[in-house]
Amino acid sequence: MFKHLLSFTLLILPFCNQADTLVHVAAYTVQKDTHYFQTRQLTGQVIKQHDANLSFEFAGKIDQILLDQGQSVRQGDVIARQNTEFLEIEQQKLAAHKQKALAQLAQAELEKNRLSKLDKQNYSAAAQLDQVKTNIAVIEAELAGLLANLSEVDLRIKKALLIAPFNGMLGQRFVSHGENVAAGTPIVRLIEDQHSQVSIGIPQALQSAVTDSMPITIAGQTVNGQALSKGASVNPRTQTLTMRFALPESLPVFAGQIAKLTLKQHHQQDGFWVPIDALADGVRGTWQIYQIKDNILNPIIVQLYYVENGYAFINAPLENGEQIVANGMHKLSANISVNVVELQPTKVL
Repeated sequence: MFKHLLSFTLLILPFCNQADTLVHVAAYTVQKDTHYFQTRQLTGQVIKQHDANLSFEFAGKIDQILLDQGQSVRQGDVIARQNTEFLEIEQQKLAAHKQKALAQLAQAELEKNRLSKLDKQNYSAAAQLDQVKTNIAVIEAELAGLLANLSEVDLRIKKALLIAPFNGMLGQRFVSHGENVAAGTPIVRLIEDQHSQVSIGIPQALQSAVTDSMPITIAGQTVNGQALSKGASVNPRTQTLTMRFALPESLPVFAGQIAKLTLKQHHQQDGFWVPIDALADGVRGTWQIYQIKDNILNPIIVQLYYVENGYAFINAPLENGEQIVANGMHKLSANISVNVVELQPTKVL
């Protein structure tokens, strides 16, 4: 009896061992595609349509700075003022010379009228009349020069006011009260509070992937930027095309903020999307996957093109509907028997 029982046990044992050695795997069903899109993210920065370092047109001493960094201004607001004491004194001098010239001109006109009457009465006043006319011409020329000088002084007094050319917010202030500045020296930076844009360098190879509306992310918020320019010239340093995109007016952004543009580059290529965990190291730096055929693993060398969001786009000798191992590659080897216990959903294209 014992001999029969032992024989039966030895007969059944190989089948039990075979069941115990089956490796449980998750399968993934491949679906062929003819192309893939490569997601690229490019970095740029927020700019404003108007962003200027304001300066005085003439040299002078800073008398007042009425507004400071961070304050909002409206077009026409006075931001700073130069000292105009010497200009005002010069203005007074010129005004006095003007009055003197006008008085001399009036006197010369009277003399001319008197001599004209004498000349009509046949008195010998022709020479004196010519001299008076010459004097009048000289006085009128001097008066014209005085008026021009007065206009120049008036203009310089007017230009001694630094006026905001557009609505915005004051950025960095470069000078302090009491400083003497040369013409064109930056006084303060004025940044427009509207018309926000993004400037990004786009590689020439990706220019065709740029559309009129592109997703742009700033401080974690993604909006659609409208293309304003698609690159007129190449930046000699970066060899990229500088493109500008208008942002929605409702988006609160600041000049200089980092902006990221997302674009999708189309690649015409036959292949399959597979889970990245389905890839295993092959020989000599290659990649491989395990095809499940009749519950036996068949290793297949693949060509890897692109990886995104946990999936890889590969080219391999597979057909639609065939199954591969989805993960757990570290415990697998070629030609072993497996038991499919899970089906992983196919990537939605």
